[in-house]
Amino acid sequence: MRIHSLTMTGIGPYAGREHIDFDAVGASGRFLLTGPTGSGKTTIIDAIVFALYGDVADSADSSKERIRSTLVGPHTESVIELVFSTGAGVYRVRRTPTYERAKRRGQGTTTQNGTVKLWHLAEVGGQPLDEPVTRVGDADAEIARAVGLSREQFTQTVVLPQGKFARFLRADSSERQHLLKDVFGTGIYDAIQDALIQASRDGARRVEQAAADLRGQVASLGRHPLLTEAPSPTTRTTDAGEETADADQAVHPEDSSPDNSLQQAPSGGTQEALPLPMDDADRKEPQEADDAPAQAPAQALEAAMAGTAPDLVALRRIGAEVLEVSSNRVASAEAHAEAAGTALTRAQSAREEAQSLHDLLERRRALIEEKERLAERAEQEADDARRLQDAERASRVRPYLVAEQAARRRAQQAVAALAARADQSGLAHLAEQAGVTSADSAEEATGSEADSHGAAVTPAALVEPLVREAQRQLTALEDQPSEAMAGDAEAGAAPQNSDAAETPVAADESETERAEALSPRGLDDLAHRCRREHGQLEALVDLEADLPARESALQQREAELQRVAGQLEQRAEKLAERPAQRTALVETLEAARAAHERLEGLQDRRARAEERHRAALAVEQLSAQLAQQDAACTQAAALAQEATERVRATRLAWISGTAGALAGELTEGEPCPVCGSTTHPSLASAGTDGATRQQVEAAEERQKQADEALSGAVRERDACAARLEEAQRASDGMNAPAAKAALEAATTALTTAQATADGVDELVERLEAFDAGTEQERTALDAARSAQESARSRLEAERETLAQDQRRCLEARGTWPSVTARAAALLVRAKEAEDASEDVDTARTTLAQARSALADLAAALKEEGFTSAAQATVAFMERGAIEALAATVRAAATARERVRLGLEGPQIAALSGQEEDRLEDASAELARADAAARQAASLQARTAESHEHLRRAVDGVEQAATAYEEAAGSSADLIRVATLARGENEAGTPLATWVLQARFEEVLVFANERLSQMSSGRYELIRVAEETSQRRRRKGLGLAVVDHLGDERTRDPRTLSGGETFYVSLSLALALADIVSAESGGVSLETLFIDEGFGTLDADTLQAVMAQIDHLRAGGRTVGIVSHVAELRDQIAERIAVRRVVSGGSTLRVTA
Repeated sequence: MRIHSLTMTGIGPYAGREHIDFDAVGASGRFLLTGPTGSGKTTIIDAIVFALYGDVADSADSSKERIRSTLVGPHTESVIELVFSTGAGVYRVRRTPTYERAKRRGQGTTTQNGTVKLWHLAEVGGQPLDEPVTRVGDADAEIARAVGLSREQFTQTVVLPQGKFARFLRADSSERQHLLKDVFGTGIYDAIQDALIQASRDGARRVEQAAADLRGQVASLGRHPLLTEAPSPTTRTTDAGEETADADQAVHPEDSSPDNSLQQAPSGGTQEALPLPMDDADRKEPQEADDAPAQAPAQALEAAMAGTAPDLVALRRIGAEVLEVSSNRVASAEAHAEAAGTALTRAQSAREEAQSLHDLLERRRALIEEKERLAERAEQEADDARRLQDAERASRVRPYLVAEQAARRRAQQAVAALAARADQSGLAHLAEQAGVTSADSAEEATGSEADSHGAAVTPAALVEPLVREAQRQLTALEDQPSEAMAGDAEAGAAPQNSDAAETPVAADESETERAEALSPRGLDDLAHRCRREHGQLEALVDLEADLPARESALQQREAELQRVAGQLEQRAEKLAERPAQRTALVETLEAARAAHERLEGLQDRRARAEERHRAALAVEQLSAQLAQQDAACTQAAALAQEATERVRATRLAWISGTAGALAGELTEGEPCPVCGSTTHPSLASAGTDGATRQQVEAAEERQKQADEALSGAVRERDACAARLEEAQRASDGMNAPAAKAALEAATTALTTAQATADGVDELVERLEAFDAGTEQERTALDAARSAQESARSRLEAERETLAQDQRRCLEARGTWPSVTARAAALLVRAKEAEDASEDVDTARTTLAQARSALADLAAALKEEGFTSAAQATVAFMERGAIEALAATVRAAATARERVRLGLEGPQIAALSGQEEDRLEDASAELARADAAARQAASLQARTAESHEHLRRAVDGVEQAATAYEEAAGSSADLIRVATLARGENEAGTPLATWVLQARFEEVLVFANERLSQMSSGRYELIRVAEETSQRRRRKGLGLAVVDHLGDERTRDPRTLSGGETFYVSLSLALALADIVSAESGGVSLETLFIDEGFGTLDADTLQAVMAQIDHLRAGGRTVGIVSHVAELRDQIAERIAVRRVVSGGSTLRVTA
């Protein structure tokens, strides 16, 4: 894993945005993160850990709430962005902590929950490959998958936080096991170990299950009825000749005994005993061979399963023997069923022959009876045939009769309609005359034209004679049917004479006269004249209809002209008032220009007043702060003095204790290890209140912190005093109230001047617009007056045209109330004439059709042989009745033919009448044969089914025996391997723990290489079974230190000093990084942060440690050192310097 860049905004002491490019600052393989104590160096480490895991590096001793800067307001968001890369790719994560932000509406704050966004980038600085992950749980899971380390593991191998550097060194075996398992990915060995144990258990269960299955299959086989018989299957024999004889006997049921019944064992499932035939001969067969009873198969099965392990050979032998006996029984049952089937076939053939003879005899008897019935109905069938012929002839005449009646009805309706039309025309003419008379009395001046209109021909006058002619022709038509029928009869009885050829000619002449008598030419001429006159009046009708609207429009225009004239007078008066308005506008513009000239001086005055007011307020605030800073300096000085006294006392106590301990070990005559003297004249005494080296170091650290706090307090007090002096000079000696009053006065004067001066440009534009408006209004008024005069002229001309049109309409309407009324009357008269003409034409046509239909009817009656229409009507039948009668006649003929053909058939004709019907005897014989065949088939089926169940039972035993052999043979090795993997071995170590021990020893090899250099060969790390005082189960991951300068006894890591603990822990951390990086597919640790600890090293050890860090650079790793040791600042040029700012926060300066 490599960290490329970090960006922070509003994080810890960093109020602003801070960016660190680790690729640039760490290009040399190492860089220094330095700055004063408490300035925010550790905050950078926490920011990296928080971006990845949502928590700080040392969550046990500090809270992640410290991520949110206290130097920013509620409107500022705290954001951390980290770009890093692993074997899974390049990622950018953006995370914000939970904080109190300002409400978007109203006052106060609300809790803003923490957020996270994770992008997968194409490259460092590149574009995202897909949409970001925004759910916290999903982002955390993806980061953990990409990094491959948990937060605890990350802070022990990549980021070593302040105060927790030696956590891995001092961890117990359980903690080391948890870390190493995830770092090296050895969880698979836990899975293998668990899988082996589970597989061994499964193997044992499979053997036991196979044995249980075998016992179940054997028990099922033992319940089969064949195995419960006393003799062993090997001693039973069956004679084939006897079985065949028994099968032949089974064909004849009368020879069988009720004792030959089948015994069926109860069925309890697929492995239970199934039906097995057992007859008296089988049950009474004597035993052969030895006098002692043989062992039954069921007992033999029990004996084979009685031992500790099943006797698979005996089980297979017994199964083969019982299958052989069952097969013999199946063969016997099949022979029996075959003989019964042959007898059944013979009985079925005899039955079919008897059935055929029975059917022929029954058929002959039925045909003779039907022939006698048909002879009795012959006379009735002949009468039905005659009726059918008359009905068919009448049905052919029927269409002509119907057509003649329909034509007569249409002629009657047409003549009636024509008469009604004549009555309507007469009434319409009377109403028209009444309207014209009233118009004549109202306008006597036009009476000369009334005579011509009153004398005009009306449709009623023309229709009356035509109605009378049509009624006459209709009356003549109604009298003709009887004459036509009589004439047809006479023509049929007498021979034709020479005048018969002239009859059609006379008829044509008579039809022409009738048509000419009903001609509508007069009505057509009247309709044409009326429509021509109506067309001449159409233009005047539209003109007359528009006259009222035109007169009303002229009146409205007259009123509009008068209104517009009044508006023009008002506009002329307003135009005369505009010069005075322009003078007032010019005066306002001059006043605004004068105010604009004073504006700059007033702005300068207000700016000076604002500066004095801010300075006066600052004087008050800084005075109070200076008093607080003085008190803080006094308190810090007292604490620093107290820390100095405590350091001196602690150091003296430590020196005294050390000298006393050394004096206690001196021997007279031997050199002192301090001064080398062999004489010890004045031995120091061991004090009871001595101090340890750690207490001295702790007191010195507290003194250092107190001195730094005092220096910081003095610096803050001096800075506050300088700011107060500067504020006093800027306020010109004015206090805050006086400065505020001066500011308000300057602000009021400036506001008034600005309000006045801001309108200069607007007033100039208003003046220009006013002049343009005046000119535009004058031009528009002149144009409106010209338009008014033109409109008046056009109005007078249109009045004259209207009077002329009114006179034309008055002349055209005549005696009618209006031109429209006269035109409507002409149109109505034309329509009446056209309708009457159409009715006359219809009456003429229908009368001619009626006469034609009457002639067609007479010809049809003659052709079909009827003397009158009444005779045809009597003979007529509906279509359904004709079809029914025809079906009856055809059925009678068909029946006679069918009886004749049936009696003449060869089979029936060959019968003599003396044949005997033996169907009942043949049926009884067939029933007996069928019963015997079914009994034999049932016996065969049950025997075969029993054999099949026996075979499946034997197969089940064989399969269970094979499965038992396989399970017992394959599980032995697996159980042995699982026992070793579980830890039941000489070392007592499970597989997963053994692998971790080996990997841990690899870590110690790498760690000792660096530790030997850092400690000048003094210390070495070794693996022990468990650290001291550990009573839990041994995991073999204990750690001990060997001191080669002493007696080389092992030491607990907790006994190391601060500096020793630092470089031993550093060796372990670097070794972990080396091992993990060397693993293919593992976690690559390319960046390492070390937070503090270098201050505990002497100069030589520091150089040895730095030499090891330099070795890392050759391997492509980057080490970030967090320290404020001066010597490191001299050695490392690439650094990230944390600097305090006056506001109380910090900022970064990166030197690459």
